[in-house]
Amino acid sequence: MARPVPKRQRRKEARPAEIRAAALQVFSERGFAAARLEDVAEVAGVSKATIYLYFESKADLFAAIVREIATPRFDAIEKLIDTHEGPSGELIDFILARLQEVATTTELPALLKIILAEAGNFPEIRNFYLEAVVLRAFKSLGRIIRRGIERGEFRPCNIEAAVQDIIFPILLNTIGRNTFGAIPQLDPDGFFSAHAEFVRRGLAADRGA
Repeated sequence: MARPVPKRQRRKEARPAEIRAAALQVFSERGFAAARLEDVAEVAGVSKATIYLYFESKADLFAAIVREIATPRFDAIEKLIDTHEGPSGELIDFILARLQEVATTTELPALLKIILAEAGNFPEIRNFYLEAVVLRAFKSLGRIIRRGIERGEFRPCNIEAAVQDIIFPILLNTIGRNTFGAIPQLDPDGFFSAHAEFVRRGLAADRGA
């Protein structure tokens, strides 16, 4: 029979997650520039020195938060693309549903708002977010569109431009909701439903050609 993990050990193993949660709170409330590791330590209930046991810098801590949220979701998307044998339209529906989940139920939009405000002063966090979130979404959508074209399910098109046509309205809706709040004109359910229909119709092959 396995021995119970001592309380002290469980606490130590939980610290990185507790520090990430505290940092997310501080970053959201104060922005990246104004946030101090001392503030994060106070919210997490640890010393500043403890933070350095797990994270090299404030930027490294920010990247860890993004990685925790984004990486498993994009890993799941890429695994499905690798193994899916059905229509490419099903993959489009899946990735749009995952992007809606990311945009409406995670803290990535709040982190995006921080990046938009402070990207000029902190290019390292902007570049990490670009690589970990935006470009991974671009790559996955590009793979799906190329697959659909090769299978005759989607019309031939400029794949990179089509990916932008899909991604940037989502980013704009997300930024708008985080800037102006929950107003009816920016209802995410209505937006994503209409956007998914536009995407499906726009990509569909012309069967009469």
